[in-house]
Amino acid sequence: MKIHTAASFGVTAVQNEFLDRYMPHANGEFVKIYLYLLRCAGAGRELSLSSIADIFDHTEKDVLRALLYWEKLHLLRLSYGSKGELLEIALDAPNQAPLETCAPGKVEDKAPSPARIAQLSQEKEIRQLFFIAEQYLQRPLSSSEQSDFIYYYDTLKFSSDLIEYLLEYCISKGSSSRHYMRKVALSWAEAGISTVRQAKEETTLYNKDYFTILNSFGIKGRSPAAFEQEMMSHWLSDLGFSMELILEACRRTVRQTHEPNFQYANKILEDWHQKKVSSLGDVRALDLKRKAEQDRKPAPKREPAKAAAPNRFHNFTQRDYDYSQLEKQLLNH
Repeated sequence: MKIHTAASFGVTAVQNEFLDRYMPHANGEFVKIYLYLLRCAGAGRELSLSSIADIFDHTEKDVLRALLYWEKLHLLRLSYGSKGELLEIALDAPNQAPLETCAPGKVEDKAPSPARIAQLSQEKEIRQLFFIAEQYLQRPLSSSEQSDFIYYYDTLKFSSDLIEYLLEYCISKGSSSRHYMRKVALSWAEAGISTVRQAKEETTLYNKDYFTILNSFGIKGRSPAAFEQEMMSHWLSDLGFSMELILEACRRTVRQTHEPNFQYANKILEDWHQKKVSSLGDVRALDLKRKAEQDRKPAPKREPAKAAAPNRFHNFTQRDYDYSQLEKQLLNH
């Protein structure tokens, strides 16, 4: 396979247009492959899908997905032979290409069109993917679930292997719901995960974080429930809190409620997020501000104590007795 570019450089030059407009939005593995193509084009190297896959420890399908991604953005052009084999890659200048990407760190959360679903559902790889999913779930897929898997494949550019691992991971965590699986898939896409190896590294890191949080609640000897995982993922991914702040919220929760209350901890963290807390110093500043506000409040007025109402015992007239005289009278009798 040949690769060439419109210009030749003594060094590998990357245009600022690419760095400013395209790199921030792209999957990290796709960026690495594009930069490698620039390097090879400048050196006049011969390439193949397999050689690129070996360099990055990817599958050939992963490499092809990266090439198709950049072709869609008009940063390169692919030429094929009569048998569908890739023959040539032509790199184009970034400033010739319209920008068609999502916001940085975000992915398009939109279902594929019915026409696209119908088209891809006929492909062998998609039918095989549906079959594998049904084996994991032990039931036929609903039309909504089929749409989800096509979304992972076509929009998020997940390989079949990565989607299979997504299924395996979610089920191992006790949840096969569409909501949970889609949330995990989106978090992987936003983190730039495009291979099974990356996903395993990410889930291992998250598992470590999860157990750290559980231990802070005094929960040991079990894996987190699906609800707990979703809550902790929300704190780590959506709210973007450091482990230091999450553990502080957990300590305050246990101190206040005397139990591992995820909802209470979530209220603390949501409040901190709203107040743009990013460090323990910010937390201490909030505590001082709250205390100062409480000190400024006037002390509540106390009602004067009311005199006790008279009762029949207090109204009883006391009598004086001569106990010596009474004793003599009793003895004389």
